[in-house]
Amino acid sequence: MINKRLHPDLRRLYALTALFTLLGFVSYFHAAGGREALGFLCGALGSFGNLWLFGWLARSIAPGERQQKPWQSSLFIGRYLGLFLVGYATVKALDVTPLAVLFGLLASTAAALTASILDLLRALRGARP
Repeated sequence: MINKRLHPDLRRLYALTALFTLLGFVSYFHAAGGREALGFLCGALGSFGNLWLFGWLARSIAPGERQQKPWQSSLFIGRYLGLFLVGYATVKALDVTPLAVLFGLLASTAAALTASILDLLRALRGARP
């Protein structure tokens, strides 16, 4: 049986993604205006969706008690195509610069790197007497 509660590390990753999304949206709104900020936000929402889909797919193909479906493992590659389509559609629909959407799509990547750095710092701090 899978535990329905989120692991604390995954919860922190979602929170950091939300924080980077908020900071990026405010920064883009201040620097480039509302349309570019909306492009960043759409990209960041796609990034958050990709992060959620990655977690769901990882849990769905992990060994366990439930039936595994072959199509679920093929979605690992398909989600990159989905990210590209979200970015392309956002740029075309909102008429924003691709850079704003690209930075939004990298929100979960920045969160993952930050979470890794925080884990390393916590391990170094705990290793000292």
